[in-house]
Amino acid sequence: MLSALRAYFSFPNLKGRAFHKSFCELLCLNALLLCGLSESLGASCETCSCYYCLGPCCVNPSVGPNGCSGDFATTVSGLYWTTHQDGMEFAIENHVAVRIINPSSDEIEKLNQLVAADYVTPSPKWNYGFKVGASYRGCHDGWDIGAIWTHYTNTLSTHKNTSDDVAKVLLPLWSAFAPAQGEILFARDIDAKWKLGLDLIDIPLGRAFWLSHCLSLRPHIGLRLAQIDQEYDLKHKGGSWSPRLNPTQDPLSNEVELENRFKGIGLRAGLDSVWHLGCGFALCSDLAASIVYGRFRVHHNEKNTLAMEPHSETKFLETRESFRASRAMLDLVLGIQWATTFCDCCYRLAACLAWEEHYFFHQNQMWRVNRIGDTPIINGPSENLSGENVFFQRRGSLDTQGVTLTVSFEF
Repeated sequence: MLSALRAYFSFPNLKGRAFHKSFCELLCLNALLLCGLSESLGASCETCSCYYCLGPCCVNPSVGPNGCSGDFATTVSGLYWTTHQDGMEFAIENHVAVRIINPSSDEIEKLNQLVAADYVTPSPKWNYGFKVGASYRGCHDGWDIGAIWTHYTNTLSTHKNTSDDVAKVLLPLWSAFAPAQGEILFARDIDAKWKLGLDLIDIPLGRAFWLSHCLSLRPHIGLRLAQIDQEYDLKHKGGSWSPRLNPTQDPLSNEVELENRFKGIGLRAGLDSVWHLGCGFALCSDLAASIVYGRFRVHHNEKNTLAMEPHSETKFLETRESFRASRAMLDLVLGIQWATTFCDCCYRLAACLAWEEHYFFHQNQMWRVNRIGDTPIINGPSENLSGENVFFQRRGSLDTQGVTLTVSFEF
């Protein structure tokens, strides 16, 4: 190759089209020379058999199997994730003694003193989900375009009961009920259930290429469609909902129903990297961010049900809210991958075991409504309209994380 280059320089310079042709030939010879040096220097990077088709040669070659008319790829993933969200505390467990039947006003007022108190939130739980996707890598510089759907659901339930412990009571944080005694609201039994439904559709346009002998990158841009549905149900019993003699109150059960739904579409961009260790093994990492514009729909209902015949219901809170907003989302993946090619580099099989983190900013838009300043009544709790409602909103963020096993096949 060097002798050919020296022979080239021995030719006389030409003018016009001949000079242009000679200059192009010179560039091609230089590229071939650099490619040969790159292959000789990087021969020690992969000592095993062929685990990738095109190595880091020339100008950032595309990553993938050899194909004359483009390549297709399918991806299937199994998820085992958990989820958390800020602002989901539903009660305070207070260590103050209050009689279960007909507590006095002095006893109830002691609930203002928080003694060794703990905030109670839904207990974390793990659940399964899946991803499915397909993509096409064309002949235009190895660009690829595809779509991947992520589906994940989870239900977190927590049941707190202090009926057998006089020295413990529960202070509800989401109820706007004004009890007959007109004092501090408390309960003996609370059942909380939080349901999450997450659906994401990503449509990326990207290109995977070799940056060095053992490192490949894939920058990508595209769209994200997101639908995040939340339901939060709280059931209160005992305490302020217990039967009373003075003032008179029948036994009641209380239910608070909240819905927080978001649906939108936005832009997404990120960078995937594969750090090849040899023999098909590699470290893989993905980082992406998106801004999704969509609509929030928030519903809030509360009702009391008579715990005896005729089991009549009294609804005293019903609100609706709908607004549009943009929300940021962040995705992070870190794991270990194994890949191989076969049939003369016409097919590629890869598997990746990774830890995933997804962060959804300011998804909690649910309102807390509480009654303060209510006074005792005589004619029953359904007519207790004293006091005023206090509204509070804590805009918490939602996150999901867990283990993901992905298998992909390119052909």
